[in-house]
This record gives sequence, C-alpha cells and structure tokens, in this order.
Amino acid sequence: MPMITSIAELPFAERPVLELLRLDDPARTAPDLDYAGFGHARVDRVTLAGAGGGEVRDARLLALHSADDGEALADDVELEFVLDDGSVAALLSAFLARWLPRVRGDERALVLVMCNPHRATLALALDVPVYYALGDVTSWLSDDGELELIAETWRKIG
Repeated sequence: MPMITSIAELPFAERPVLELLRLDDPARTAPDLDYAGFGHARVDRVTLAGAGGGEVRDARLLALHSADDGEALADDVELEFVLDDGSVAALLSAFLARWLPRVRGDERALVLVMCNPHRATLALALDVPVYYALGDVTSWLSDDGELELIAETWRKIG
C-alpha cells in the first residue's frame, strides 16, 4: 500500500457489520482489546446499552479507533488508523469533515463506535442525530442475535 499523505487517502471502506466489529467469530467470548479495525456499515437496528442509550434504527455505524496515547482534548478525539505499514493519526473533527460527505446516505442516525477515553464532549451540526460514547465501547451480539454496543454513557447530538 502506498504511503498515506492525507485523511482522504485512508482506506475507510464499507464492510459487513459483523466483520467490521469483529463479531464474525462464533468462538469470541471477550472483546479483542488489540483490535483497531475501522470502517463503516449501515444497520437496521442497534441497541446502545448504558446510560443515555436505547435502540437506534436505520443507522450508519462509523467504527473508529481512538489513539491509546492520544492527547486529552475537551471537544475532540485523536484517532489512530492502524495500517499494514504503520499508523496514521487524525482528529475526529477533521476526519468527519472529510469522510462524512463520502459515506453518508439517507440513514436516520449516525453512531460513532469509538472509545472516548478522555470523555470529550463533541459538537457536530448534522441533519441527523449522532450518538457517541463517553469512555470505552464494546460490541456484542445479544443472545437473540441482535447487535449491542455497550458503554458507560451514551450522548446524543441533535
């Protein structure tokens, strides 16, 4: 893969949701804390488990990885994109400004599947609600096969 020189060149692709969230392994019994995959998927329904959560219908999930050693910012998150030949850092605000126009469709909500270790308060002006977590996020399939994203606290913008 050629060297990435801009946010626009990141391989941020649409992927099947179970693969994207690493839920496609039936033997999985715990979150893979080393997984740093990223991409997006559209889902009919997802449950946001935790304070402020609930069921979200017709959503685009944006799976992102916050940098483990990222700077503590009050209103933004430092992202890390792990690639075959290294990693690339970008601020969430800059990433969304560049990528949302490319991946948005007519979905009714956006969900940022992203740990927010410094509990940044995000401010986005979009035409649909945006959900994001404070703290860590883990993904699970419930006993009945429904997608769940678990966080201590969920916030909704819009």
